[in-house]
Amino acid sequence: MSNTDFEVYREFSFDEPLINLRKVKQLWHGRSRSIRAITTVIRIERSYARLNKKTKGWPKEQYKSLYKELHLKNADLLFRLCKNNGATWVKLAQFLSARPDILPKAYIEALKPLQNENRRIPFATLVPVLQEELGWNWRDKFEWVDETPIATASIAQVHKARTKEGIDVAIKIQQPHVRDLFDEDFTIFQLLSRALRGRLPGNLDIEQMVMALLEMTAEELDFRNEERNTRDFGALKHNPRIRVPVLVEHLCTKRVIVTEWITGSRLVEHLDRSNKEEAKDLLSVLQDSYMQQITQFGKFQADPHPGNFLVTPEKEIFIVDYGTIGRLTPEETMNYSMLIMVLLGHMEGDIGQLLAKAGFQGNIDNSTLEQLSQYVVRTKKPTQKVQVEEVIAQLLETLQEANIVVPDQFVALGRVIGTLGGFMQTYKVPFTWIPGGGGRKKNKDEQGQQAAQ
Repeated sequence: MSNTDFEVYREFSFDEPLINLRKVKQLWHGRSRSIRAITTVIRIERSYARLNKKTKGWPKEQYKSLYKELHLKNADLLFRLCKNNGATWVKLAQFLSARPDILPKAYIEALKPLQNENRRIPFATLVPVLQEELGWNWRDKFEWVDETPIATASIAQVHKARTKEGIDVAIKIQQPHVRDLFDEDFTIFQLLSRALRGRLPGNLDIEQMVMALLEMTAEELDFRNEERNTRDFGALKHNPRIRVPVLVEHLCTKRVIVTEWITGSRLVEHLDRSNKEEAKDLLSVLQDSYMQQITQFGKFQADPHPGNFLVTPEKEIFIVDYGTIGRLTPEETMNYSMLIMVLLGHMEGDIGQLLAKAGFQGNIDNSTLEQLSQYVVRTKKPTQKVQVEEVIAQLLETLQEANIVVPDQFVALGRVIGTLGGFMQTYKVPFTWIPGGGGRKKNKDEQGQQAAQ
């Protein structure tokens, strides 16, 4: 994500020396987690080094099965490490589980369960955060607060409340100690990434990947970034049925964010009890919105988790959680769109040239291009009903095996349209890149706008 066009609030210094007295104290304080991390990573790295030595000079067909078996064992080790260490390690697992372009499939499948690894904590443990952020008299700002959470995430918990003004709100409260744990993990992540430099297969830049994760997490830990994203996103000209929660700005701080309460149900729950036409209508509206975000705004909500979509009784869709926003330049939008359209078989194009133009780096050899070309041929067959999420998954898996470096923004985009494509497939709604083309009946104004574009 480029931060050149907007301010980022971040209290952690990325210019600090790798090791100093403060960091040594942090490592000592979290020594059990650090030792667990170091020993696990060394164990994984050494196992690959031994297999590399053993199979040196072997044909690929002979050693491929050995690597698959080792991937399964090491993926389980990494899963256990991330689960036991928690905090930033869970964020790492969530980050990696969405990156089939850099990890074998065994790792993706092993880490996926941690996408929803959100442990509920007692409300009493959140009270010190509310006191520090809103003052010792924080309860005076509310008529009541429901101490049973309505949602949990890796770094925060959400509770329903009512302000003194009689407004029902949702309070997102950062869990205590996550900043301290992040500070501990910050150093160990940097040390491990430096130690692994040049020791991993392919063109993976482990230091760059780790730095991207740390920067993303640091931004998410300061809720002022989410507050700004919510405000900016709400100012865009969305479809009238797409809504963005309104902030209660005087109650928002760097560890607490408060928005209006949304009366509605989660999208998946609503779809499961809706008739076919209503489900098609809702998903078409949601799809149109994301295609508008990507192709027109160049700015999209980058975490299309099912729990982040709420449907109101008026059939409006609220998109919530703006901790992560994807941003695309017009050139990126055009290049990525053309690549996916070619892979879907909707237009002709040279895949190799499109990959290079879109910023994919590495030696894209003939065998890789042949594999992708064969996939495109299959998508064009009338009997083949290929879904967009299959196209994205196939592309990223093929490029990972070929050690091609995929642009971060394409991965974010792929995750979004892959998730949406999964929704579409489940409820049998056709996927389209064109805003307004998802099967929903357009009014005259919308038809005129689309014709003018």
